[in-house]
Amino acid sequence: MEPQDCVASPDVPVVILQKKIQSAKSPEDKAKFEKQLDDLTQARELVKASMRQIVEKCTDSPEQAQKVFNGKSSAYNSIEYKEVVEYLKAKALNWHDPKYQTALQQLYLFANLLEEKVPVERIKAAIDEVSAGLKAK
Repeated sequence: MEPQDCVASPDVPVVILQKKIQSAKSPEDKAKFEKQLDDLTQARELVKASMRQIVEKCTDSPEQAQKVFNGKSSAYNSIEYKEVVEYLKAKALNWHDPKYQTALQQLYLFANLLEEKVPVERIKAAIDEVSAGLKAK
C-alpha cells in the first residue's frame, strides 16, 4: 500500500479543508469550507505575528531577536519555561482552541528567550501587551 499524500501534521487541517472544498457538492458547502479555511489561515497568521511581537518586545536588538528565532535551546525542562508557556496559554493563545493550535509550534521561542537570559517577568509583560492587542481586535 502506497501513501497517497504525505502531509506534515500541523498542515493536516488545511489539507482536509482544501479537499472538502474540492469535493463540495454545492456552492453553499464550498463557500462554508472556504470560509473555514480562511479563518484557519488568519488564525495561523495571528499566532505567528503575535509570537513575533512578543520576541521583539523581549529582545534589545534585531540581532538578538534573530538569534531567538533561529536558536535551538535546551531550556524546555526549566521551571521558567513551563511558567511562561502556561502564562501564554492562559492570557493569549490557548492552544486547546483549534484555531490557536499552531501556537504549539512556536513555543520553542520561549526556550530561546530564556537561553538569551531574558527575565520571565519581561516575557510575561510582552505577553500581556500582545494579548491586550488581541482582545482589542
